Amino acid sequence: MMRKKLQLVATLCLLAFSFNGFSQRYLTEIFTSVTVTSNVTYGNNLSVLTGTPAPSDLKMDVYEPTGDVLTARPLVIVLHTGSFLPAIANGQPTGSKTDSAVVEMCNRFAKRGYVAVAADYRLGWNALSTSLDVRTGTLLNAVYRSIQDAKNCVRYFKEDKATANVYKIDTTKIAVGGLGSGGYIALAYASLNQVAEIQLAKFLDNSASPPVPYIDQSLSGNFDGTNTTGLNIANYPSHTSTINMAFNVGGAIGDTSWIDSLEVPIVGLHCYKDPNAPYKTGAVIVPTTGDFVVEASGSYDVLAYVNSDTINNNLIFKNSLYTDPFTTKANLVNDGIEGLFPFITPAPGANLSCTGPGANAQKEQGSPWDWWSEATFIAQYNGYSGTTNGSVVNCMQLLSNPDQSATKGRMYIDTIQGYLNPRMVCALGLAGCVPNPAGVNENVNVSDITIFPNPSSTEINFSVNGSTTIKSVELYDVTGRMVKQIVGLNTQKYTVQREGLSTGLYITKIQLNKGSISKKIILE
Repeated sequence: MMRKKLQLVATLCLLAFSFNGFSQRYLTEIFTSVTVTSNVTYGNNLSVLTGTPAPSDLKMDVYEPTGDVLTARPLVIVLHTGSFLPAIANGQPTGSKTDSAVVEMCNRFAKRGYVAVAADYRLGWNALSTSLDVRTGTLLNAVYRSIQDAKNCVRYFKEDKATANVYKIDTTKIAVGGLGSGGYIALAYASLNQVAEIQLAKFLDNSASPPVPYIDQSLSGNFDGTNTTGLNIANYPSHTSTINMAFNVGGAIGDTSWIDSLEVPIVGLHCYKDPNAPYKTGAVIVPTTGDFVVEASGSYDVLAYVNSDTINNNLIFKNSLYTDPFTTKANLVNDGIEGLFPFITPAPGANLSCTGPGANAQKEQGSPWDWWSEATFIAQYNGYSGTTNGSVVNCMQLLSNPDQSATKGRMYIDTIQGYLNPRMVCALGLAGCVPNPAGVNENVNVSDITIFPNPSSTEINFSVNGSTTIKSVELYDVTGRMVKQIVGLNTQKYTVQREGLSTGLYITKIQLNKGSISKKIILE
């Protein structure tokens, strides 16, 4: 028995080694360097950041795998955080396309073979107003403008594909995601598409009589931003804004009712006790004052709703088989909600010596993937504000990320990429998606079939009882490739011989007379 246990441990170690050493485009980093083209103008639209609407260029940085010869590549657009205000001015070291976490995410996507884009978008809202209607209305309009900008960015690449084809994008394979505020944009991009959705009671300006929607489409333009109005300039209106997937890292959605059964697949990663963006459903607040803005729903409620109501998440994610350690970890804490990775961060530690009321109290972490140069941030804040308060403002940022560092941030991004990429491969229809050969048919009782020995070094025996019969057996490796198929059976016992199959993990699909079932097996 001890020998068998040692063999199993050795097998699992070999599997771990083989998985770490396995290289496949999109799932692992197969390129060693990335070429970045900075400050590409992808559009122009009216900004209200300074109070008076004025045309403003929209910029992005494009990350491409150096030396890539593929001529039709999937596109990933990553949107930054920042509370819809410029970095430094928002009292934060983050808020642009050059945020450390955004740059790291884009580099990693590009090394996997994607074209990755870090895009800026229009900013500006009145966060410090004493009027709830002003705070809520200006924030909702800021989100609305940023959605239009993200869609403009997508259409830019469709226009490029139809003309110069500089970036060699496969425009049928596009994902949009974001960190923090960027996650809000990505979720809204995927779901906000009906007029009734901006007319919910919580999105009405009650200072007007009768109340009116905060978002006036006759002024702000349609959902895609493809018509010219008082506050919107149409960019590339002949192209669609269709994408194939959205992902959210620490953001939220205005309302889960925005999600309908045909939305694109969605993945969410979120700190369980995020103090700024609710993990379930709760208040969105002004980060610097704590004032209430609007109720929103975070990744837990979004993914619970998506998995119960949308077709795509069920077909694409639930019908795929993820055996990676990130999925295993997520499934221990996500209440069985596929596509959801909760980060369980350490409890707040000792207080820091910041100044101001309540400033010493550490908070739960909300974006542990962020990091910054404290000296640079302090200097920039002092220069912007004309004060010497930079060290205090920096200290306030450390309250929710006290041990921030590049090492820590990259470790969290390891998890983000590890959980997200296998699902992105499936959502975009790329090579490397591991399909569930059929999953477990609800009409099949697991006790109806016995599989032994497992692990095995020579053969696998299948046995059923009662009125159940085996009709066929299929064997798949971890890449989803079928390596054995036996059909035309009508028996209660069958043995599959190893016949040269490599050591490793396999998935077997057994078709029975009353349904089908899939199980993991190990060959030693």
